[in-house]
Amino acid sequence: MTRYLIYQISILFIIFHLLGCSCTPIPQPSTEVDGIKPLWSTKLPGESGIYNDGLIGMPIFDGKILFHSTYFTNINAEDNRIHALDIETGEIKWTFPVTYNKNNSMFFWGVPYLYNEYLVVKMPKFGNVLFTDKLICINLLTQQQVWQKTLRESNSFNSNDNVVGINTDFYFLQQSDSNTLIYKGNCQNGDTTLLVKVNADQPENYNRSSSGLQYFQTTNNGKYLFVGALEEKKNSTDNYAYKTYLYIIDIEKKVLVKKLPILRKDEGQTINDIISTNNRVYFTCGRTTFCYNPNIDSTEWSFSSLESYNYMANHIIVNNNIVFIYGDNRYIGLDAQTGKKLYQGDIQCSNANAFKNFVYILGSDAKLYIIDINTGRILNQITCPEKYVTHTGFLTGCKPHVFGDKLYVFGNYHAYCYKAIP
Repeated sequence: MTRYLIYQISILFIIFHLLGCSCTPIPQPSTEVDGIKPLWSTKLPGESGIYNDGLIGMPIFDGKILFHSTYFTNINAEDNRIHALDIETGEIKWTFPVTYNKNNSMFFWGVPYLYNEYLVVKMPKFGNVLFTDKLICINLLTQQQVWQKTLRESNSFNSNDNVVGINTDFYFLQQSDSNTLIYKGNCQNGDTTLLVKVNADQPENYNRSSSGLQYFQTTNNGKYLFVGALEEKKNSTDNYAYKTYLYIIDIEKKVLVKKLPILRKDEGQTINDIISTNNRVYFTCGRTTFCYNPNIDSTEWSFSSLESYNYMANHIIVNNNIVFIYGDNRYIGLDAQTGKKLYQGDIQCSNANAFKNFVYILGSDAKLYIIDINTGRILNQITCPEKYVTHTGFLTGCKPHVFGDKLYVFGNYHAYCYKAIP
């Protein structure tokens, strides 16, 4: 009997050991990540995370980089603020605004213009939060609002929210129910004036911008603004019966000097991105990329992809004499002087930026990729640390930014700093 009991107990012990017990601790999610680890990460204030693009480009001033976050959001209100983080440590140094004011709601979006300590931001009309577009200027030294301007509701139809400038002057787009409007402003006092109102050419009677503004200065010191646009008949039921243009505006003469017709090869596409660099203006329209030289008023080359529509690469950045175009399923490197195709790759790209021979891509899989811009070779693939905690990744609306030897990006809840050179 004793031997039998001992045998039974031994069997039960073995089974118990193999199966484990209910009191076994459940392992916590791993904090290990694929690729390089961040130098620092900072949880941004608020419970609603980061769901919009915020300040695209994340301005850097006085050793601090600006991120944004949302404290709360609902159908009637939103508390959206920006935070200045120490570029070396990630410590939050200040927040703007300091407190929430429903009567002065903020909605940070688009590319701001930074001149010395003056940061000019255009905020778009947004549901019950903002009933019109508005401009604000923040002094980054004092962290105080310098001025604020509510823009006309009749000109607050959907338009681009980027701001460009030169010295104290800044420029931005507005849209009426029929026309593209280009305004000029002063950073220090907030005075704004209409620079140009662009009318569609008959028989079309409606036009709107399709890209952000780009500033360009010619070799003989002419100052111009470039913007993509379309013209069509108002209330047309034909979604493809429109004409595509590159508008060229002379800033000093305050006139539209040229409408450059763009023969599009893809229906439903317009000029999407414009970059001015190397004394050239580069832009995309569907699967075609153009290089235009304003100094001689000539299109020097164009590149058209022969791949299917699903492989369209209609976003553009330029670095180290390489035109890097990217889209949902493809990236392509072109020689900036000739347009010759150098390489292509298969990442599903949501956003990208290039610095010092490297391209930093945020993929649709919410991962970060680092690519050699000269060869197109993937050097690193990084998983966002948030994936292992909140099951989210890098925010695909984030435009990566490099300052010195550091790379800055953000996820849904955190700001991250990485070593920029892999």
